Amino acid sequence: MKRLQLHHWILIAMVLGAALGLGLNWAGVRGTVDPETVADVATVGKEVGDLFLRLLQMLVVPLIVSSLITGVTGMGDLRTLGSIGGRAIAFYLTTSFLAIVTGIAMVNLVMPGEGAELAMLEEGAAEGLVAQAPGGIGVVLWEQLESLIPKNPLAAATEGDMLPVIFFSLLIGVFIGLAEHREGSKDASVVRRFFSGLFDVMMQMTLFVVKFAPVGVFGFTLYAAAGKGPAAFKVLGWYVVTVFFALVVHATVTLPVILKTMTGRSPIAYMRSMTTALVTAFSTASSNGTLPLTMQNVEDAGVRPQVTSFVLPLGATINMDGTALYEAVAVLFIAQVYGVDLTLAQQGLVALTALLASIGAAGIPHAGMVMMVVVLNAVGLPTSAVALILAVDRILDMCRTTVNVWSDSIAAAVIDRGT
Repeated sequence: MKRLQLHHWILIAMVLGAALGLGLNWAGVRGTVDPETVADVATVGKEVGDLFLRLLQMLVVPLIVSSLITGVTGMGDLRTLGSIGGRAIAFYLTTSFLAIVTGIAMVNLVMPGEGAELAMLEEGAAEGLVAQAPGGIGVVLWEQLESLIPKNPLAAATEGDMLPVIFFSLLIGVFIGLAEHREGSKDASVVRRFFSGLFDVMMQMTLFVVKFAPVGVFGFTLYAAAGKGPAAFKVLGWYVVTVFFALVVHATVTLPVILKTMTGRSPIAYMRSMTTALVTAFSTASSNGTLPLTMQNVEDAGVRPQVTSFVLPLGATINMDGTALYEAVAVLFIAQVYGVDLTLAQQGLVALTALLASIGAAGIPHAGMVMMVVVLNAVGLPTSAVALILAVDRILDMCRTTVNVWSDSIAAAVIDRGT
Protein backbone atom coordinates (compact mmCIF):
# COMPACT_ATOMS: atom_id res chain seq x y z
CA MET A 1 0.00 0.00 0.00
CA LYS A 2 1.29 3.45 -0.89
CA ARG A 3 2.56 5.35 2.12
CA LEU A 4 0.59 8.48 2.99
CA GLN A 5 2.41 11.75 2.33
CA LEU A 6 2.46 14.71 4.71
CA HIS A 7 -0.26 16.59 2.84
CA HIS A 8 -2.50 13.53 3.10
CA TRP A 9 -2.08 13.53 6.90
CA ILE A 10 -2.81 17.26 6.97
CA LEU A 11 -6.05 16.79 5.00
CA ILE A 12 -7.06 13.90 7.27
CA ALA A 13 -6.36 16.06 10.33
CA MET A 14 -8.47 18.87 8.87
CA VAL A 15 -11.42 16.55 8.18
CA LEU A 16 -11.21 14.99 11.66
CA GLY A 17 -10.99 18.41 13.32
CA ALA A 18 -13.97 19.71 11.37
CA ALA A 19 -16.06 16.60 12.05
CA LEU A 20 -15.31 16.58 15.78
CA GLY A 21 -15.75 20.35 16.09
CA LEU A 22 -19.06 20.55 14.21
CA GLY A 23 -20.35 17.55 16.15
CA LEU A 24 -19.51 19.20 19.45
CA ASN A 25 -20.97 22.52 18.31
CA TRP A 26 -24.22 20.82 17.29
CA ALA A 27 -24.37 18.90 20.58
CA GLY A 28 -23.75 22.12 22.51
CA VAL A 29 -26.58 23.91 20.72
CA ARG A 30 -28.98 21.03 21.44
CA GLY A 31 -27.92 20.88 25.07
CA THR A 32 -26.55 17.34 24.84
CA VAL A 33 -23.13 18.64 25.83
CA ASP A 34 -22.47 21.55 28.17
CA PRO A 35 -21.71 24.63 25.97
CA GLU A 36 -18.89 25.54 28.33
CA THR A 37 -17.30 22.15 27.62
CA VAL A 38 -17.55 22.84 23.89
CA ALA A 39 -15.92 26.24 24.43
CA ASP A 40 -13.15 24.61 26.47
CA VAL A 41 -12.47 22.07 23.71
CA ALA A 42 -12.37 24.86 21.13
CA THR A 43 -9.89 26.75 23.31
CA VAL A 44 -7.68 23.68 23.63
CA GLY A 45 -7.74 23.29 19.84
CA LYS A 46 -6.69 26.90 19.41
CA GLU A 47 -3.86 26.52 21.92
CA VAL A 48 -2.56 23.45 20.10
CA GLY A 49 -2.78 25.24 16.76
CA ASP A 50 -1.11 28.35 18.17
CA LEU A 51 1.75 26.23 19.47
CA PHE A 52 2.43 24.88 15.97
CA LEU A 53 2.10 28.38 14.50
CA ARG A 54 4.65 29.66 17.03
CA LEU A 55 7.07 26.95 15.89
CA LEU A 56 6.69 28.16 12.30
CA GLN A 57 6.96 31.81 13.30
CA MET A 58 10.15 30.97 15.21
CA LEU A 59 11.72 30.06 11.86
CA VAL A 60 10.52 33.05 9.85
CA VAL A 61 13.03 35.78 10.73
CA PRO A 62 16.24 33.71 10.53
CA LEU A 63 14.92 31.98 7.41
CA ILE A 64 14.07 35.27 5.67
CA VAL A 65 17.40 36.88 6.61
CA SER A 66 19.52 33.90 5.56
CA SER A 67 17.52 33.15 2.40
CA LEU A 68 17.52 36.73 1.14
CA ILE A 69 21.21 37.27 1.79
CA THR A 70 22.08 33.91 0.23
CA GLY A 71 19.84 34.63 -2.75
CA VAL A 72 21.27 38.10 -3.36
CA THR A 73 24.91 37.01 -3.04
CA GLY A 74 24.22 33.97 -5.22
CA MET A 75 23.03 36.15 -8.10
CA GLY A 76 26.47 37.67 -8.54
CA ASP A 77 25.57 40.56 -10.83
CA LEU A 78 23.42 43.16 -9.07
CA ARG A 79 21.66 43.84 -12.37
CA THR A 80 20.15 40.36 -12.08
CA LEU A 81 18.78 41.28 -8.65
CA GLY A 82 17.23 44.46 -10.05
CA SER A 83 15.69 42.55 -12.94
CA ILE A 84 14.16 39.89 -10.69
CA GLY A 85 12.95 42.48 -8.20
CA GLY A 86 11.32 44.57 -10.90
CA ARG A 87 9.53 41.58 -12.42
CA ALA A 88 8.41 40.38 -8.99
CA ILE A 89 6.85 43.72 -8.04
CA ALA A 90 5.21 44.04 -11.47
CA PHE A 91 3.72 40.54 -11.04
CA TYR A 92 2.48 41.33 -7.51
CA LEU A 93 0.76 44.55 -8.56
CA THR A 94 -0.79 42.99 -11.66
CA THR A 95 -2.26 39.93 -9.95
CA SER A 96 -3.52 41.96 -6.97
CA PHE A 97 -5.25 44.38 -9.34
CA LEU A 98 -6.84 41.49 -11.25
CA ALA A 99 -8.02 40.03 -7.94
CA ILE A 100 -9.64 43.35 -6.96
CA VAL A 101 -11.40 43.63 -10.34
CA THR A 102 -12.74 40.08 -9.89
CA GLY A 103 -14.01 40.93 -6.41
CA ILE A 104 -15.69 44.16 -7.46
CA ALA A 105 -17.36 42.43 -10.42
CA MET A 106 -18.62 39.64 -8.16
CA VAL A 107 -20.00 41.95 -5.46
CA ASN A 108 -21.84 44.04 -8.10
CA LEU A 109 -23.28 40.87 -9.59
CA VAL A 110 -24.45 39.23 -6.34
CA MET A 111 -25.25 42.42 -4.35
CA PRO A 112 -24.86 40.62 -0.98
CA GLY A 113 -25.56 43.72 1.12
CA GLU A 114 -28.95 44.51 -0.37
CA GLY A 115 -31.74 43.62 2.03
CA ALA A 116 -29.36 42.77 4.88
CA GLU A 117 -30.75 43.87 8.22
CA LEU A 118 -28.29 46.29 9.79
CA ALA A 119 -29.66 45.66 13.29
CA MET A 120 -28.98 41.92 13.05
CA LEU A 121 -25.45 42.56 11.84
CA GLU A 122 -24.82 45.01 14.67
CA GLU A 123 -25.92 42.36 17.17
CA GLY A 124 -23.09 40.15 15.93
CA ALA A 125 -20.50 42.92 15.93
CA ALA A 126 -17.73 42.73 18.47
CA GLU A 127 -18.45 44.88 21.49
CA GLY A 128 -16.02 47.61 22.30
CA LEU A 129 -14.28 47.54 18.93
CA VAL A 130 -13.05 50.99 18.05
CA ALA A 131 -11.58 51.18 14.57
CA GLN A 132 -9.38 54.20 14.23
CA ALA A 133 -8.55 55.32 10.73
CA PRO A 134 -4.79 55.58 10.44
CA GLY A 135 -5.08 58.58 8.11
CA GLY A 136 -5.43 58.99 4.38
CA ILE A 137 -3.77 56.70 1.87
CA GLY A 138 -0.96 59.22 1.36
CA VAL A 139 -0.15 59.10 5.05
CA VAL A 140 -0.26 55.31 5.03
CA LEU A 141 2.11 55.10 2.04
CA TRP A 142 4.56 57.52 3.65
CA GLU A 143 4.45 55.50 6.87
CA GLN A 144 5.13 52.34 4.85
CA LEU A 145 8.14 54.02 3.24
CA GLU A 146 9.44 55.13 6.62
CA SER A 147 8.90 51.67 8.07
CA LEU A 148 11.23 50.18 5.45
CA ILE A 149 14.21 51.70 7.27
CA PRO A 150 14.61 50.16 10.73
CA LYS A 151 15.99 52.22 13.58
CA ASN A 152 17.20 48.96 15.04
CA PRO A 153 17.23 45.88 12.77
CA LEU A 154 17.38 43.51 15.75
CA ALA A 155 14.34 45.16 17.33
CA ALA A 156 12.43 44.90 14.05
CA ALA A 157 13.32 41.21 13.85
CA THR A 158 12.25 40.67 17.46
CA GLU A 159 8.88 42.30 16.81
CA GLY A 160 8.37 40.33 13.59
CA ASP A 161 8.25 43.50 11.48
CA MET A 162 9.09 41.95 8.12
CA LEU A 163 9.44 44.93 5.76
CA PRO A 164 12.47 46.48 7.54
CA VAL A 165 13.96 43.01 8.04
CA ILE A 166 13.70 42.35 4.30
CA PHE A 167 15.14 45.78 3.44
CA PHE A 168 18.09 45.37 5.80
CA SER A 169 18.75 41.82 4.59
CA LEU A 170 18.79 42.97 0.98
CA LEU A 171 21.29 45.69 1.84
CA ILE A 172 23.54 43.19 3.62
CA GLY A 173 23.42 40.87 0.61
CA VAL A 174 24.21 43.70 -1.81
CA PHE A 175 27.16 44.98 0.21
CA ILE A 176 28.57 41.51 0.81
CA GLY A 177 28.68 41.19 -2.96
CA LEU A 178 30.33 44.59 -3.35
CA ALA A 179 32.86 43.81 -0.62
CA GLU A 180 33.75 40.46 -2.20
CA HIS A 181 34.56 42.15 -5.49
CA ARG A 182 36.72 44.77 -3.82
CA GLU A 183 40.39 44.13 -4.34
CA GLY A 184 42.13 42.61 -1.34
CA SER A 185 38.89 41.73 0.53
CA LYS A 186 38.84 38.24 2.07
CA ASP A 187 36.54 38.48 5.09
CA ALA A 188 33.36 39.17 3.08
CA SER A 189 33.37 35.63 1.68
CA VAL A 190 33.39 34.32 5.26
CA VAL A 191 30.20 36.29 5.97
CA ARG A 192 28.59 34.95 2.80
CA ARG A 193 29.43 31.35 3.74
CA PHE A 194 28.02 31.94 7.24
CA PHE A 195 24.62 32.99 5.91
CA SER A 196 24.65 30.18 3.34
CA GLY A 197 25.28 27.68 6.12
CA LEU A 198 22.60 29.29 8.28
CA PHE A 199 20.12 28.96 5.41
CA ASP A 200 20.89 25.22 5.09
CA VAL A 201 20.39 24.76 8.84
CA MET A 202 17.08 26.66 8.80
CA MET A 203 15.76 24.54 5.94
CA GLN A 204 16.61 21.37 7.88
CA MET A 205 14.89 22.77 10.95
CA THR A 206 11.87 23.59 8.77
CA LEU A 207 11.64 19.98 7.60
CA PHE A 208 11.57 18.89 11.25
CA VAL A 209 8.89 21.37 12.34
CA VAL A 210 6.73 20.53 9.32
CA LYS A 211 6.26 17.00 10.62
CA PHE A 212 3.98 18.45 13.32
CA ALA A 213 1.74 20.20 10.78
CA PRO A 214 -1.15 17.68 11.03
CA VAL A 215 -1.37 18.30 14.79
CA GLY A 216 -1.48 22.07 14.33
CA VAL A 217 -4.02 21.87 11.52
CA PHE A 218 -6.25 19.58 13.61
CA GLY A 219 -6.17 22.09 16.47
CA PHE A 220 -7.05 25.11 14.32
CA THR A 221 -9.83 23.26 12.50
CA LEU A 222 -11.28 21.99 15.76
CA TYR A 223 -11.26 25.54 17.15
CA ALA A 224 -12.99 27.01 14.09
CA ALA A 225 -15.63 24.27 13.85
CA ALA A 226 -16.42 23.91 17.57
CA GLY A 227 -16.13 27.58 18.48
CA LYS A 228 -17.99 29.11 15.54
CA GLY A 229 -20.03 26.36 13.92
CA PRO A 230 -22.41 27.22 11.07
CA ALA A 231 -24.24 29.97 13.01
CA ALA A 232 -21.86 32.70 11.94
CA PHE A 233 -22.94 32.30 8.33
CA LYS A 234 -26.68 32.83 8.81
CA VAL A 235 -26.84 36.62 8.51
CA LEU A 236 -23.67 37.08 6.47
CA GLY A 237 -24.22 34.12 4.18
CA TRP A 238 -24.34 35.95 0.84
CA TYR A 239 -21.33 38.04 1.79
CA VAL A 240 -19.34 34.89 2.55
CA VAL A 241 -20.48 33.28 -0.71
CA THR A 242 -19.46 36.39 -2.69
CA VAL A 243 -15.96 36.56 -1.20
CA PHE A 244 -15.47 32.81 -1.49
CA PHE A 245 -16.45 32.54 -5.14
CA ALA A 246 -14.44 35.61 -6.09
CA LEU A 247 -11.39 34.01 -4.45
CA VAL A 248 -12.13 30.72 -6.23
CA VAL A 249 -12.31 32.46 -9.62
CA HIS A 250 -8.99 34.23 -9.02
CA ALA A 251 -7.29 31.08 -7.69
CA THR A 252 -8.61 28.60 -10.25
CA VAL A 253 -8.91 30.75 -13.39
CA THR A 254 -6.80 33.93 -13.33
CA LEU A 255 -3.66 32.60 -11.63
CA PRO A 256 -3.58 29.21 -13.42
CA VAL A 257 -3.97 30.95 -16.80
CA ILE A 258 -0.99 33.17 -15.93
CA LEU A 259 1.03 30.14 -14.82
CA LYS A 260 0.22 28.09 -17.94
CA THR A 261 0.70 30.99 -20.34
CA MET A 262 3.98 32.25 -18.94
CA THR A 263 5.67 28.99 -17.90
CA GLY A 264 3.96 26.15 -19.74
CA ARG A 265 3.53 24.32 -16.42
CA SER A 266 0.43 22.31 -15.60
CA PRO A 267 -1.51 24.31 -12.95
CA ILE A 268 -2.97 21.10 -11.51
CA ALA A 269 0.42 19.43 -11.11
CA TYR A 270 1.90 22.60 -9.64
CA MET A 271 -0.97 22.94 -7.17
CA ARG A 272 -0.44 19.34 -6.08
CA SER A 273 3.19 20.12 -5.33
CA MET A 274 2.01 23.04 -3.18
CA THR A 275 -0.57 21.05 -1.19
CA THR A 276 1.28 21.11 2.14
CA ALA A 277 1.83 24.86 2.06
CA LEU A 278 -1.71 25.63 0.86
CA VAL A 279 -3.40 23.48 3.49
CA THR A 280 -1.18 24.95 6.22
CA ALA A 281 -1.94 28.47 4.98
CA PHE A 282 -5.65 27.70 5.16
CA SER A 283 -5.51 26.36 8.70
CA THR A 284 -3.14 28.97 10.17
CA ALA A 285 -4.29 32.05 8.20
CA SER A 286 -0.69 33.24 8.22
CA SER A 287 1.31 33.66 5.02
CA ASN A 288 4.44 34.56 7.00
CA GLY A 289 4.04 31.49 9.20
CA THR A 290 3.58 29.31 6.12
CA LEU A 291 6.64 30.76 4.39
CA PRO A 292 9.04 27.93 5.34
CA LEU A 293 6.67 25.37 3.84
CA THR A 294 6.04 27.51 0.77
CA MET A 295 9.76 27.75 0.06
CA GLN A 296 10.22 24.01 0.49
CA ASN A 297 7.27 23.11 -1.77
CA VAL A 298 8.24 25.57 -4.50
CA GLU A 299 11.84 24.31 -4.58
CA ASP A 300 10.58 20.70 -4.66
CA ALA A 301 8.51 21.74 -7.71
CA GLY A 302 11.73 22.65 -9.53
CA VAL A 303 12.02 26.41 -8.98
CA ARG A 304 15.62 27.47 -8.40
CA PRO A 305 16.58 28.33 -4.78
CA GLN A 306 18.13 31.67 -5.76
CA VAL A 307 14.72 32.73 -7.06
CA THR A 308 12.62 31.36 -4.21
CA SER A 309 14.93 32.85 -1.59
CA PHE A 310 14.23 36.33 -2.93
CA VAL A 311 10.73 36.21 -4.43
CA LEU A 312 8.88 34.30 -1.71
CA PRO A 313 9.94 36.30 1.40
CA LEU A 314 9.12 39.49 -0.48
CA GLY A 315 5.82 38.07 -1.71
CA ALA A 316 4.78 36.89 1.76
CA THR A 317 5.03 40.52 2.88
CA ILE A 318 3.65 42.58 -0.01
CA ASN A 319 1.83 40.20 -2.40
CA MET A 320 -1.69 39.94 -0.99
CA ASP A 321 -4.10 39.05 -3.82
CA GLY A 322 -6.64 37.47 -1.50
CA THR A 323 -6.47 40.32 1.00
CA ALA A 324 -6.87 42.99 -1.69
CA LEU A 325 -9.89 41.18 -3.16
CA TYR A 326 -11.42 40.70 0.28
CA GLU A 327 -11.04 44.36 1.27
CA ALA A 328 -12.69 45.56 -1.95
CA VAL A 329 -15.65 43.17 -1.56
CA ALA A 330 -16.04 43.96 2.15
CA VAL A 331 -16.14 47.72 1.60
CA LEU A 332 -18.71 47.46 -1.20
CA PHE A 333 -20.77 45.07 0.94
CA ILE A 334 -20.73 47.54 3.84
CA ALA A 335 -21.76 50.33 1.47
CA GLN A 336 -24.72 48.21 0.29
CA VAL A 337 -25.74 47.45 3.88
CA TYR A 338 -25.78 51.17 4.70
CA GLY A 339 -27.65 51.94 1.49
CA VAL A 340 -24.77 53.93 0.00
CA ASP A 341 -24.65 53.74 -3.80
CA LEU A 342 -20.98 54.08 -4.74
CA THR A 343 -20.33 55.56 -8.17
CA LEU A 344 -18.00 53.94 -10.69
CA ALA A 345 -15.34 56.50 -9.76
CA GLN A 346 -15.73 55.70 -6.06
CA GLN A 347 -15.44 51.98 -6.79
CA GLY A 348 -12.27 52.75 -8.73
CA LEU A 349 -10.97 54.57 -5.65
CA VAL A 350 -11.82 51.50 -3.57
CA ALA A 351 -9.83 49.36 -6.03
CA LEU A 352 -6.79 51.64 -5.93
CA THR A 353 -6.87 52.05 -2.16
CA ALA A 354 -7.35 48.32 -1.57
CA LEU A 355 -4.37 47.61 -3.83
CA LEU A 356 -2.11 50.02 -1.97
CA ALA A 357 -3.39 49.03 1.48
CA SER A 358 -2.91 45.31 0.78
CA ILE A 359 0.80 45.93 0.18
CA GLY A 360 1.17 47.09 3.76
CA ALA A 361 -0.91 44.30 5.28
CA ALA A 362 1.27 42.10 7.44
CA GLY A 363 1.26 38.35 6.78
CA ILE A 364 -0.49 37.58 10.06
CA PRO A 365 -4.09 36.62 10.91
CA HIS A 366 -6.65 39.46 10.65
CA ALA A 367 -4.15 42.04 9.33
CA GLY A 368 -6.59 42.74 6.48
CA MET A 369 -9.17 43.95 8.99
CA VAL A 370 -6.82 46.68 10.13
CA MET A 371 -5.99 47.85 6.62
CA MET A 372 -9.68 47.84 5.65
CA VAL A 373 -10.12 50.93 7.83
CA VAL A 374 -8.01 52.81 5.28
CA VAL A 375 -10.27 51.73 2.43
CA LEU A 376 -13.47 52.60 4.29
CA ASN A 377 -12.06 56.00 5.16
CA ALA A 378 -11.21 56.67 1.49
CA VAL A 379 -14.88 56.53 0.43
CA GLY A 380 -16.36 58.13 3.54
CA LEU A 381 -17.91 55.02 5.11
CA PRO A 382 -17.94 54.62 8.93
CA THR A 383 -14.77 52.82 10.00
CA SER A 384 -16.64 51.23 12.91
CA ALA A 385 -18.47 49.14 10.27
CA VAL A 386 -15.49 46.76 10.32
CA ALA A 387 -17.12 45.20 13.38
CA LEU A 388 -20.10 44.07 11.30
CA ILE A 389 -18.15 41.36 9.50
CA LEU A 390 -15.91 40.13 12.31
CA ALA A 391 -18.15 37.11 12.91
CA VAL A 392 -17.03 35.45 9.67
CA ASP A 393 -13.59 36.99 9.33
CA ARG A 394 -11.68 33.94 10.52
CA ILE A 395 -12.94 31.55 7.83
CA LEU A 396 -12.51 34.21 5.12
CA ASP A 397 -9.04 35.01 6.48
CA MET A 398 -8.14 31.35 6.00
CA CYS A 399 -9.40 31.43 2.41
CA ARG A 400 -7.68 34.66 1.41
CA THR A 401 -4.38 33.60 3.00
CA THR A 402 -4.46 30.43 0.90
CA VAL A 403 -4.89 32.56 -2.23
CA ASN A 404 -2.02 34.83 -1.11
CA VAL A 405 0.33 31.84 -0.77
CA TRP A 406 -0.84 30.34 -4.08
CA SER A 407 -0.12 33.64 -5.82
CA ASP A 408 3.36 33.82 -4.22
CA SER A 409 4.19 30.33 -5.45
CA ILE A 410 3.06 31.13 -8.99
CA ALA A 411 5.11 34.34 -8.92
CA ALA A 412 8.22 32.28 -8.11
CA ALA A 413 7.55 29.90 -11.04
CA VAL A 414 6.89 32.73 -13.49
CA ILE A 415 9.97 34.73 -12.49
CA ASP A 416 12.15 31.61 -12.50
CA ARG A 417 11.03 30.88 -16.05
CA GLY A 418 11.97 34.35 -17.25
CA THR A 419 15.37 34.53 -15.52
